[in-house]
Formats: sequence, structure tokens, C-alpha cells
Amino acid sequence: MANFLDKWSSKKADKPKAGARNVVDTFRARVAEQKAYLEEYERDSAGFKKWRSTWFQRVPGGFGVTVGRDSVNAGHGLSYVVVEAVKDVAEFLDDLTYHAENDVGFQQALEQNRQRRVALLNAAKTGGDAPASKTKAKAKPAATKPAAAKSVASKAAPKAARAKAAPAAAPAPAVAETAKPKRTRKPKTAGAAE
Repeated sequence: MANFLDKWSSKKADKPKAGARNVVDTFRARVAEQKAYLEEYERDSAGFKKWRSTWFQRVPGGFGVTVGRDSVNAGHGLSYVVVEAVKDVAEFLDDLTYHAENDVGFQQALEQNRQRRVALLNAAKTGGDAPASKTKAKAKPAATKPAAAKSVASKAAPKAARAKAAPAAAPAPAVAETAKPKRTRKPKTAGAAE
């Protein structure tokens, strides 16, 4: 064991922290990833299946390209462009990388976007309150829950109405029907057979 420690203790180092890169380096890496997707698309456009990961999409007139996965404003409201050819997408990504390296305003927008994403991820991990931007993301699931409850209520309401319409239905069986929907199906089929 002493040989192991002697051999490797001179190479001891601190682990790099996640997110240690600055926003420009991270953005540059993401643009490189998009360029790899673009090259893959060029090689096999018919078999390309990674559209959900790309910043570019086929649109009428060519390709629509967003500035990052969150459509970050690159300045003067520029967050989406439509270009005619694949080479124009590559040129846009190259220019976007150069712009990220040199424009302080765009770097600040990238940093704000990073901070917003970190806050969202931390809030999701802790289950705590999120910033205002997360409430927009939660608005959609919350809206679907009442709709689901309404559909369940609307399904239960006709069953209760049918139970009341049946001549042999008493108040006690109606309560049992709402508690156990499987029992409501048998009288329904028996009533339909008569």
C-alpha cells in the first residue's frame, strides 16, 4: 500500500467543479455540438432523427435557427433566423460563436439565462419555491389537473344520473356506485339488455 501512495500522491489534485467553465466556453461547446448535429444531418438528411436536440429545424424556405436552446436574445431582439441552406446554418453558428466571444451584452444575456436555469434546477431538486419564470412552467400542469378533474367529474355525473333514472336505484346504492365504479357497469349492461 505504501508504494501506491508514494506513486500517486504526487498526482493528487482537486476535482474540477461542475459549471467551472464560464458562459462563453459553455456556449462555444454547445455551438460545437450543434455543428456536429449539422454535419450528421448533411451526411444523412433522410435518416436524421435528432431534431429535438438541434437549434435548427426545417421550415418553409430553408432552416429556422434559434440562438441557443432557450432562444436567448443575441442583441436587437435577434433570437431566431431563417436561412436558405445548410451552409448558411453553419455560417450563422460560426458568427454566433464569434459574437458570444466579443459582445458583452450577449455574454450578460447568456449569464442571466444560466442563472435562471440554475435557479430552476435547484428549485426542482429541493421542491421549494421557484422564481417567477418557473411559475410559467408549472402553470401548464396545474391547468391540466383541473381539466382532468372535470373530466372525471363529468364521467361520474352521468353515472349518477343513470343511477337515479333506474327504477330500482336507492340512495344507498348510488353512494356505492360512486365509490366503486366497477359495480355500476353490471346494472348498466343489465338495463341495456332489458
